[in-house]
Amino acid sequence: MMEQRIREKAVRAVSDILKSAGYDVHHAAAPIDLSAISGSTYLVVVCSDDQDEVTRFSETEYTVKGDQGEKICEKLLVTFDPGIEGPDCVVWYAEEFARYAGESILSKVIGRQLLLPLGDSDAPVHGREFAEDTSGTGIKIPHLPVRVHREEAEEKAGVPGVATLKFLPYWLYRYTSRGSGTFKDQDVSFDGSGVGALNAINGSMTDIDPDTVTRRSIPQGAEVIRPQIDKEAADEKITGLLIQAMTRKVKARQVKGDAIYYEEKNVAPERSNIALELRELFIPIWQIKGKKIIEINAFTGERLREPMDDGVEVF
Repeated sequence: MMEQRIREKAVRAVSDILKSAGYDVHHAAAPIDLSAISGSTYLVVVCSDDQDEVTRFSETEYTVKGDQGEKICEKLLVTFDPGIEGPDCVVWYAEEFARYAGESILSKVIGRQLLLPLGDSDAPVHGREFAEDTSGTGIKIPHLPVRVHREEAEEKAGVPGVATLKFLPYWLYRYTSRGSGTFKDQDVSFDGSGVGALNAINGSMTDIDPDTVTRRSIPQGAEVIRPQIDKEAADEKITGLLIQAMTRKVKARQVKGDAIYYEEKNVAPERSNIALELRELFIPIWQIKGKKIIEINAFTGERLREPMDDGVEVF
Protein backbone atom coordinates (compact mmCIF):
# COMPACT_ATOMS: atom_id res chain seq x y z
CA MET A 1 0.00 0.00 0.00
CA MET A 2 1.27 3.49 -0.85
CA GLU A 3 2.51 5.34 2.22
CA GLN A 4 0.82 8.68 2.92
CA ARG A 5 4.01 10.70 2.43
CA ILE A 6 4.69 8.97 -0.89
CA ARG A 7 1.10 9.59 -1.95
CA GLU A 8 1.42 13.28 -1.12
CA LYS A 9 4.61 13.53 -3.17
CA ALA A 10 2.98 11.70 -6.06
CA VAL A 11 -0.03 14.04 -5.97
CA ARG A 12 2.23 17.09 -6.10
CA ALA A 13 4.20 15.63 -8.99
CA VAL A 14 1.05 14.77 -10.96
CA SER A 15 -0.27 18.27 -10.33
CA ASP A 16 2.93 19.71 -11.83
CA ILE A 17 2.70 17.37 -14.83
CA LEU A 18 -0.90 18.37 -15.55
CA LYS A 19 -0.12 22.06 -15.15
CA SER A 20 2.69 21.64 -17.69
CA ALA A 21 0.07 20.29 -20.07
CA GLY A 22 -2.15 23.36 -19.61
CA TYR A 23 -4.60 21.94 -17.09
CA ASP A 24 -6.20 24.03 -14.37
CA VAL A 25 -5.55 21.80 -11.34
CA HIS A 26 -7.20 21.79 -7.91
CA HIS A 27 -6.94 19.60 -4.84
CA ALA A 28 -10.15 17.64 -4.28
CA ALA A 29 -11.96 16.07 -1.36
CA ALA A 30 -11.42 12.38 -0.58
CA PRO A 31 -11.51 9.90 -2.17
CA ILE A 32 -10.30 12.06 -5.10
CA ASP A 33 -6.79 13.56 -4.91
CA LEU A 34 -7.02 16.09 -7.74
CA SER A 35 -9.46 17.54 -10.24
CA ALA A 36 -8.29 19.18 -13.46
CA ILE A 37 -9.80 20.97 -16.45
CA SER A 38 -8.39 21.63 -19.91
CA GLY A 39 -10.75 22.81 -22.62
CA SER A 40 -13.56 20.27 -22.80
CA THR A 41 -11.66 17.66 -20.80
CA TYR A 42 -12.58 17.18 -17.14
CA LEU A 43 -10.27 14.93 -15.16
CA VAL A 44 -10.29 13.37 -11.70
CA VAL A 45 -7.10 11.85 -10.28
CA VAL A 46 -6.36 9.24 -7.63
CA CYS A 47 -2.87 8.11 -6.54
CA SER A 48 -3.12 4.74 -4.83
CA ASP A 49 -1.66 1.22 -4.53
CA ASP A 50 -4.78 -0.06 -2.75
CA GLN A 51 -6.75 -2.36 -5.07
CA ASP A 52 -10.01 -1.90 -3.13
CA GLU A 53 -9.75 1.88 -3.35
CA VAL A 54 -8.80 1.66 -7.03
CA THR A 55 -11.75 -0.65 -7.77
CA ARG A 56 -14.21 1.80 -6.19
CA PHE A 57 -12.63 4.66 -8.16
CA SER A 58 -12.74 2.70 -11.42
CA GLU A 59 -16.37 1.64 -10.97
CA THR A 60 -17.64 5.12 -10.01
CA GLU A 61 -18.82 7.56 -12.66
CA TYR A 62 -17.88 11.18 -11.92
CA THR A 63 -19.72 14.02 -13.64
CA VAL A 64 -19.45 17.80 -13.69
CA LYS A 65 -21.90 20.46 -14.83
CA GLY A 66 -20.44 22.54 -17.64
CA ASP A 67 -21.71 25.18 -20.03
CA GLN A 68 -23.22 22.48 -22.24
CA GLY A 69 -24.76 20.45 -19.45
CA GLU A 70 -23.46 17.49 -17.50
CA LYS A 71 -20.20 15.93 -18.68
CA ILE A 72 -18.55 12.67 -17.62
CA CYS A 73 -15.05 13.09 -16.16
CA GLU A 74 -12.10 11.06 -17.30
CA LYS A 75 -10.34 9.12 -14.54
CA LEU A 76 -6.56 9.08 -14.14
CA LEU A 77 -5.08 6.48 -11.79
CA VAL A 78 -1.44 6.75 -10.70
CA THR A 79 -0.07 3.58 -9.09
CA PHE A 80 3.40 2.17 -8.50
CA ASP A 81 2.13 -1.40 -8.08
CA PRO A 82 2.19 -3.18 -11.49
CA GLY A 83 -0.45 -5.64 -10.29
CA ILE A 84 -3.11 -2.98 -9.69
CA GLU A 85 -5.97 -2.92 -12.22
CA GLY A 86 -8.22 0.01 -13.09
CA PRO A 87 -10.21 -1.12 -16.15
CA ASP A 88 -12.16 2.14 -16.57
CA CYS A 89 -9.22 4.46 -15.89
CA VAL A 90 -6.26 5.87 -17.72
CA VAL A 91 -3.47 4.24 -15.71
CA TRP A 92 0.02 5.60 -15.13
CA TYR A 93 2.31 2.98 -13.68
CA ALA A 94 5.85 3.84 -12.54
CA GLU A 95 7.12 3.78 -16.13
CA GLU A 96 4.55 6.29 -17.40
CA PHE A 97 4.81 8.44 -14.28
CA ALA A 98 8.59 8.74 -14.66
CA ARG A 99 8.33 9.51 -18.37
CA TYR A 100 5.73 12.26 -18.02
CA ALA A 101 7.52 13.75 -14.99
CA GLY A 102 10.69 14.00 -17.07
CA GLU A 103 8.85 15.43 -20.07
CA SER A 104 7.18 17.95 -17.75
CA ILE A 105 10.58 19.24 -16.62
CA LEU A 106 11.80 19.39 -20.21
CA SER A 107 8.72 21.33 -21.32
CA LYS A 108 9.42 23.96 -18.66
CA VAL A 109 13.07 24.23 -19.69
CA ILE A 110 12.35 24.73 -23.40
CA GLY A 111 9.18 26.75 -22.81
CA ARG A 112 6.81 24.40 -24.61
CA GLN A 113 3.49 23.01 -23.40
CA LEU A 114 3.51 19.32 -22.58
CA LEU A 115 1.26 17.04 -24.64
CA LEU A 116 -0.40 14.22 -22.72
CA PRO A 117 -2.50 11.35 -24.13
CA LEU A 118 -5.58 12.48 -22.22
CA GLY A 119 -8.92 13.85 -23.28
CA ASP A 120 -8.97 15.45 -26.72
CA SER A 121 -5.18 15.70 -26.94
CA ASP A 122 -3.48 14.50 -30.11
CA ALA A 123 -0.43 13.41 -28.13
CA PRO A 124 0.71 9.89 -28.96
CA VAL A 125 0.94 7.18 -26.35
CA HIS A 126 4.68 6.60 -26.21
CA GLY A 127 6.22 3.26 -25.42
CA ARG A 128 9.43 1.29 -25.80
CA GLU A 129 7.51 -1.88 -26.53
CA PHE A 130 7.80 -3.53 -29.91
CA ALA A 131 8.50 -0.55 -32.13
CA GLU A 132 7.65 -2.63 -35.24
CA ASP A 133 3.96 -2.59 -34.32
CA THR A 134 2.72 -0.02 -31.79
CA SER A 135 -0.99 -0.57 -32.49
CA GLY A 136 -1.24 -3.40 -29.97
CA THR A 137 -3.85 -6.11 -29.69
CA GLY A 138 -6.05 -4.33 -27.14
CA ILE A 139 -5.09 -7.07 -24.66
CA LYS A 140 -3.64 -5.48 -21.54
CA ILE A 141 -1.70 -7.79 -19.26
CA PRO A 142 1.05 -7.12 -16.68
CA HIS A 143 4.25 -7.83 -18.59
CA LEU A 144 7.85 -6.87 -19.14
CA PRO A 145 8.29 -4.59 -22.15
CA VAL A 146 9.66 -5.91 -25.45
CA ARG A 147 13.11 -4.39 -25.88
CA VAL A 148 14.60 -6.88 -28.36
CA HIS A 149 13.14 -6.70 -31.86
CA ARG A 150 12.45 -9.59 -34.21
CA GLU A 151 15.54 -9.15 -36.44
CA GLU A 152 17.82 -8.92 -33.41
CA ALA A 153 16.29 -12.08 -31.91
CA GLU A 154 16.69 -14.00 -35.18
CA GLU A 155 20.33 -12.92 -35.34
CA LYS A 156 20.95 -14.00 -31.74
CA ALA A 157 19.34 -17.40 -32.42
CA GLY A 158 21.90 -18.21 -35.12
CA VAL A 159 19.55 -20.60 -36.94
CA PRO A 160 17.26 -20.05 -39.96
CA GLY A 161 13.65 -19.35 -39.05
CA VAL A 162 11.09 -16.64 -38.35
CA ALA A 163 10.70 -15.42 -34.78
CA THR A 164 7.26 -15.53 -33.13
CA LEU A 165 6.49 -13.34 -30.10
CA LYS A 166 5.00 -15.16 -27.13
CA PHE A 167 4.20 -14.04 -23.59
CA LEU A 168 5.05 -16.68 -21.00
CA PRO A 169 3.08 -16.78 -17.73
CA TYR A 170 4.83 -16.23 -14.41
CA TRP A 171 3.77 -15.63 -10.83
CA LEU A 172 5.36 -12.46 -9.46
CA TYR A 173 5.73 -12.80 -5.71
CA ARG A 174 6.63 -10.60 -2.76
CA TYR A 175 7.34 -12.14 0.59
CA THR A 176 7.91 -10.99 4.13
CA SER A 177 9.30 -13.32 6.78
CA ARG A 178 9.24 -12.72 10.53
CA GLY A 179 10.30 -14.72 13.56
CA SER A 180 13.23 -16.84 14.68
CA GLY A 181 14.22 -20.38 15.56
CA THR A 182 16.28 -21.74 18.44
CA PHE A 183 18.60 -24.71 18.89
CA LYS A 184 20.29 -25.13 22.24
CA ASP A 185 21.54 -21.63 23.11
CA GLN A 186 21.66 -20.32 19.54
CA ASP A 187 18.99 -18.13 17.91
CA VAL A 188 18.43 -17.92 14.16
CA SER A 189 16.55 -14.91 12.78
CA PHE A 190 14.25 -15.37 9.79
CA ASP A 191 13.40 -11.69 9.34
CA GLY A 192 13.57 -10.66 5.70
CA SER A 193 11.70 -9.74 2.54
CA GLY A 194 12.15 -9.98 -1.20
CA VAL A 195 10.63 -10.40 -4.65
CA GLY A 196 10.96 -12.90 -7.48
CA ALA A 197 8.99 -14.77 -10.11
CA LEU A 198 7.99 -18.39 -10.69
CA ASN A 199 7.59 -19.72 -14.24
CA ALA A 200 3.97 -20.89 -14.41
CA ILE A 201 4.86 -23.57 -16.98
CA ASN A 202 7.96 -25.36 -15.69
CA GLY A 203 8.23 -24.02 -12.12
CA SER A 204 11.67 -22.45 -12.52
CA MET A 205 12.53 -19.34 -10.51
CA THR A 206 13.91 -16.04 -11.77
CA ASP A 207 14.85 -12.64 -10.40
CA ILE A 208 12.61 -9.74 -11.36
CA ASP A 209 12.46 -5.99 -10.88
CA PRO A 210 8.78 -5.14 -10.27
CA ASP A 211 9.38 -1.54 -11.39
CA THR A 212 9.98 -2.76 -14.96
CA VAL A 213 6.49 -4.25 -15.27
CA THR A 214 4.03 -2.41 -17.52
CA ARG A 215 0.38 -2.96 -18.45
CA ARG A 216 0.16 -1.52 -21.93
CA SER A 217 -1.50 -3.44 -24.77
CA ILE A 218 0.73 -6.22 -26.06
CA PRO A 219 1.85 -6.13 -29.72
CA GLN A 220 -0.50 -7.36 -32.39
CA GLY A 221 0.05 -10.99 -33.38
CA ALA A 222 1.66 -11.97 -30.07
CA GLU A 223 0.54 -15.17 -28.34
CA VAL A 224 -0.35 -15.28 -24.64
CA ILE A 225 0.38 -18.67 -23.08
CA ARG A 226 -1.89 -20.14 -20.44
CA PRO A 227 -0.31 -20.99 -17.04
CA GLN A 228 0.02 -24.67 -16.18
CA ILE A 229 0.74 -23.97 -12.51
CA ASP A 230 -2.21 -22.31 -10.80
CA LYS A 231 -1.98 -19.73 -8.03
CA GLU A 232 -2.51 -22.21 -5.19
CA ALA A 233 0.18 -24.56 -6.47
CA ALA A 234 2.54 -21.63 -7.03
CA ASP A 235 1.98 -20.42 -3.47
CA GLU A 236 2.82 -23.88 -2.14
CA LYS A 237 5.94 -24.25 -4.27
CA ILE A 238 7.29 -20.74 -3.60
CA THR A 239 6.71 -21.04 0.14
CA GLY A 240 8.53 -24.37 0.17
CA LEU A 241 11.48 -22.91 -1.73
CA LEU A 242 11.64 -19.91 0.60
CA ILE A 243 11.66 -22.17 3.66
CA GLN A 244 14.41 -24.25 2.07
CA ALA A 245 16.46 -21.12 1.27
CA MET A 246 16.08 -19.74 4.80
CA THR A 247 16.82 -23.01 6.60
CA ARG A 248 20.08 -22.83 8.54
CA LYS A 249 22.30 -25.67 9.80
CA VAL A 250 23.18 -24.89 13.41
CA LYS A 251 26.05 -26.57 15.23
CA ALA A 252 26.01 -26.62 19.03
CA ARG A 253 29.07 -27.44 21.15
CA GLN A 254 28.47 -29.82 24.02
CA VAL A 255 30.86 -30.60 26.90
CA LYS A 256 30.39 -33.61 29.14
CA GLY A 257 33.26 -34.22 31.52
CA ASP A 258 36.45 -34.41 29.47
CA ALA A 259 34.51 -35.09 26.26
CA ILE A 260 33.62 -32.38 23.72
CA TYR A 261 31.20 -33.15 20.92
CA TYR A 262 29.05 -31.23 18.47
CA GLU A 263 25.40 -31.61 17.60
CA GLU A 264 23.90 -30.29 14.37
CA LYS A 265 20.31 -29.46 13.51
CA ASN A 266 18.54 -27.76 10.63
CA VAL A 267 16.48 -24.82 11.91
CA ALA A 268 13.72 -23.70 9.53
CA PRO A 269 11.00 -21.05 9.68
CA GLU A 270 7.37 -22.01 10.13
CA ARG A 271 5.05 -21.52 7.17
CA SER A 272 2.95 -19.21 9.31
CA ASN A 273 5.95 -16.87 9.61
CA ILE A 274 5.99 -16.18 5.86
CA ALA A 275 3.50 -13.75 4.27
CA LEU A 276 3.35 -14.23 0.50
CA GLU A 277 1.63 -12.09 -2.13
CA LEU A 278 1.23 -13.41 -5.70
CA ARG A 279 0.34 -11.53 -8.87
CA GLU A 280 0.16 -12.58 -12.49
CA LEU A 281 3.02 -11.55 -14.79
CA PHE A 282 4.01 -12.32 -18.39
CA ILE A 283 7.53 -12.27 -19.81
CA PRO A 284 7.96 -11.86 -23.59
CA ILE A 285 10.11 -14.31 -25.56
CA TRP A 286 10.92 -14.67 -29.24
CA GLN A 287 10.60 -18.29 -30.39
CA ILE A 288 12.52 -19.30 -33.52
CA LYS A 289 11.60 -22.68 -34.97
CA GLY A 290 14.19 -24.27 -37.25
CA LYS A 291 15.81 -27.67 -36.93
CA LYS A 292 15.47 -27.01 -33.22
CA ILE A 293 13.54 -24.49 -31.12
CA ILE A 294 15.50 -21.47 -29.92
CA GLU A 295 13.99 -18.93 -27.54
CA ILE A 296 15.27 -15.44 -26.79
CA ASN A 297 14.09 -13.36 -23.83
CA ALA A 298 12.57 -10.30 -25.54
CA PHE A 299 13.25 -8.13 -22.49
CA THR A 300 16.88 -9.00 -21.70
CA GLY A 301 18.04 -10.50 -25.01
CA GLU A 302 19.30 -13.63 -23.24
CA ARG A 303 18.91 -17.06 -24.80
CA LEU A 304 16.72 -19.41 -22.75
CA ARG A 305 18.43 -22.60 -21.62
CA GLU A 306 15.19 -24.57 -21.49
CA PRO A 307 12.84 -23.74 -24.39
CA MET A 308 9.12 -23.64 -23.63
CA ASP A 309 7.20 -26.86 -24.25
CA ASP A 310 5.64 -26.58 -27.71
CA GLY A 311 2.46 -28.20 -26.42
CA VAL A 312 1.43 -25.41 -24.08
CA GLU A 313 -2.01 -23.89 -24.50
CA VAL A 314 -2.46 -20.44 -25.98
CA PHE A 315 -5.16 -17.98 -24.84
